[in-house]
Amino acid sequence: MSVAVKEKETILDFLDGNFETVSNVSAIAGLNEKGAGNISEFPFPTKKDEDWRFTDLKSISRSHFVPVSEAGAISPGDISEYYLPEATNSRLVFVNGEFDAELSSTSDIPENVIVGTLAENGDSDIIEKHLGAYTNYDEDQDVFAALNDANFKDGSFIYVPKETKVEAPIHILNVFTDAEKAFYATPRVLFVGEAYSKSTIVEEHVALVQNEYLNVTVNEFKLFEGAHVHHARIQRDSKKANHISRPIAHLDKYAEYHSYTICLGAKLFRNDPRVVQNDEEVDFTIDGLVLIDGEQIADTHSAIDHRHWHAKSHQLHKVVVNDKAHSIFNGKIFVREDSQKIDSFQENRNLLLSVDGTVHTKPQLEIFSDDVLCSHGATIGHLNEDEVFYLHSRGLTKKKARELLVYAFTLESIENMEVESVHKLLLDEVVKFTSRDEEFVSVGE
Repeated sequence: MSVAVKEKETILDFLDGNFETVSNVSAIAGLNEKGAGNISEFPFPTKKDEDWRFTDLKSISRSHFVPVSEAGAISPGDISEYYLPEATNSRLVFVNGEFDAELSSTSDIPENVIVGTLAENGDSDIIEKHLGAYTNYDEDQDVFAALNDANFKDGSFIYVPKETKVEAPIHILNVFTDAEKAFYATPRVLFVGEAYSKSTIVEEHVALVQNEYLNVTVNEFKLFEGAHVHHARIQRDSKKANHISRPIAHLDKYAEYHSYTICLGAKLFRNDPRVVQNDEEVDFTIDGLVLIDGEQIADTHSAIDHRHWHAKSHQLHKVVVNDKAHSIFNGKIFVREDSQKIDSFQENRNLLLSVDGTVHTKPQLEIFSDDVLCSHGATIGHLNEDEVFYLHSRGLTKKKARELLVYAFTLESIENMEVESVHKLLLDEVVKFTSRDEEFVSVGE
């Protein structure tokens, strides 16, 4: 008697939607067609896959998501509290994945700089040349990147010409509102910085209510010779939501890319940042700060790819875990055979505030060269009871002493924020996180 073997599930098993090419932008239409073919072929990941073996995807596989157009009435209301004062007129707002021109303002952007959408700049040769040119997720059969390719019809487009400095930070604000059904959205960002340009990007994902959705993002950053970008990414999605992120940056000679990702929300957050060195003398950072509690899952799988001589890279990934939350970190540093004089630092530091929290960490070095200075490491621990006692002996309650130590642990990941209001926002979020009624676990308890 033969038994039918079920084929591997695809993401189409959890989605409604007809992935048709409707855009009149040829670059978007081409990616839509490519992605539509891939999502039906690429299997949905399971714990049998090495890169997903610690990540519970039930919050996606046990749900059903409808297209954003079927998400019900969109009532964003007043979102002014989420605006950055430094970016009053350098802001792009997307509501449930769709651009909202009335809530956006770009009047402070220099005339030679483009800050707009992919759809409205569809005749640009820059979009035609660069959109979809850097992701290269096909070799991994990444079904989430394929979903973004298949579904996005618009997104943020930022172009900074040669030797141009954009003074105001550019704020990309993705807002998610209430809806009758769980929906999926596919935000897209294309950034192109010409030679010796300089800019600051603040990318936010904010939920106005605690509802269920699937947020699948793809960011492409191309930095030409000497370009400099400061990129802050703040994830404050609903704690019922799933956020899958695919940011990638390609750097030419002398370019600098400094990225700081802050994870505060989402039931499941999976972030796969990649940085590729295309020439000599580059400098980049992909730091992260994760604050999770309840039953949240935060998973970072990063890849730093050194392909040429003389480069400096830095990755400090800090995690605070409370309750039954679960953090996963897998950071890979590649130093190719033709690379020399590489200075690369990677460290994952984890602070457990409960006995039920879980951390899996795996920093990796793959070095095929000999003249390099590379280090990696990971630490996992509770609060130090001697430090708590010292602060308590100086007049603080034990609860306040513990809150202060958690606050101090996170500061190193926040102090590099260039935008003052973002710096203050993150400090406030840390205070909220540490001001819980439950007491944290210390060493020896």
